[in-house]
Amino acid sequence: MMQAKLINDITDFAWLSRAFDSKVKRDVFNEVSKEWITMEYIKEKYGEDGEKALRFFEKIHLVETRWMMQEGKPIKEYHAFYTAFHINVMSSMEVIKDVFSIVLMDDEEFSELEEKIYEFVGNGELSREVERNFDLSPVQMKCIVKRSMKLEYKGMKIERLEEN
Repeated sequence: MMQAKLINDITDFAWLSRAFDSKVKRDVFNEVSKEWITMEYIKEKYGEDGEKALRFFEKIHLVETRWMMQEGKPIKEYHAFYTAFHINVMSSMEVIKDVFSIVLMDDEEFSELEEKIYEFVGNGELSREVERNFDLSPVQMKCIVKRSMKLEYKGMKIERLEEN
């Protein structure tokens, strides 16, 4: 049965543009599309880049997880939740400009900004304060968090992404 991920928020392009931007990410997604896979398997086969890819898929909810027992230990398994995308967005030019200012940002420039925000938020900071401090629009802030592997929203706060 086909499960389609509905994309109706233009800011979702921030994570979508990064979801399959490398061979490792595409290969890891192909693996989890076929069967339930453990992080250990992905690390062994694809290394650190594979682990990062799978964590990103988990953050953006492209994979589902379950726990299984292996040799008396709980092991987390991953599987692709969606087999298709349904994209239906309408947006003002102003919002599109803000979205693509982040989506198309050079990786090095994005990493520098992401690190500054990461340091600024500490244990959590209201998104409005982060926006003011870095002169960002709410749309740009939302795109940064969606593109980031270090940041996440918790309510109205931006926090550091917890490692599993």
